[in-house]
Amino acid sequence: MTMPPEIDPETPPPGTPADVRQAALALLAGRDQATLSTLVASSAEDAAAVGGWPYPSLVLVAMDGAGRPLLLLSELALHTRNLRQDGRAALLFEDTGGLENPLTGPRLSVMGRAEPLAGEEAEAARALYLERHPSAALYADFPDFRFWRLDIAQAHLVAGFGRIHWLAGGDLKP
Repeated sequence: MTMPPEIDPETPPPGTPADVRQAALALLAGRDQATLSTLVASSAEDAAAVGGWPYPSLVLVAMDGAGRPLLLLSELALHTRNLRQDGRAALLFEDTGGLENPLTGPRLSVMGRAEPLAGEEAEAARALYLERHPSAALYADFPDFRFWRLDIAQAHLVAGFGRIHWLAGGDLKP
């Protein structure tokens, strides 16, 4: 699978309009779940999993103060085992529910590298995540769960028919 070339997350592409940036930020801030896509690890223990193929799964998301998605993932989950081997990941945020034609609704794919958090970073992530998802307190302290953060390198916004934009990770900082 070929990913688009990485963009310096601090340098927005030329001509990124403010309304495009605002539409992307609204999706990030307004959605508390996303589809996480990882690459199946070549050492996947699941007999049906084919190494290197994309694997989507539904996850709950919170955002940190720098506009980076936070995830609470179990070490037992296939997506976590995938991230341990290859940290490249994507999250799809969408606001298409209730539309007669969901393809007319806005959606944002963010791509970057996910990493597990430890120490003070994990504690800060825990506070933000549980503020957004109080029910996660039931399992947040289980020994197999870890907080992860996605450092966004680039994003692809489809804001409606014909309104398609690439953004640098730096565009998505609040």
